[in-house]
Amino acid sequence: MSPDTDRIAVPTNGRGPHPVAAPVEEATPTDPADAVQLPSGIDLSNAVSPKQLAVGLGIVASVVLLLAERARRRRSGD
Repeated sequence: MSPDTDRIAVPTNGRGPHPVAAPVEEATPTDPADAVQLPSGIDLSNAVSPKQLAVGLGIVASVVLLLAERARRRRSGD
C-alpha cells in the first residue's frame, strides 16, 4: 500500500494499487473574456429541474381543471 494517508485501500483483484495521478493545474486565462463563469450558490438554488417543472405544471393544470369543473356545475345547476 501507499504511505499516503489520503488514499483509501481498494480491492484491485490481486493487482497492486494504482499510482496516484498528478494533480492537474488549472490554467488561468489572461483574457477575462476567456474565463468560464461557474454558477454561484444562489444561481443553483434558484434552478428548476425538468422534473420539478413537470410536477409544478401538473399541479397548476389540476387546479385549473377543478376550478373549471366547479364553474361548470354552478352554471348547469340553475
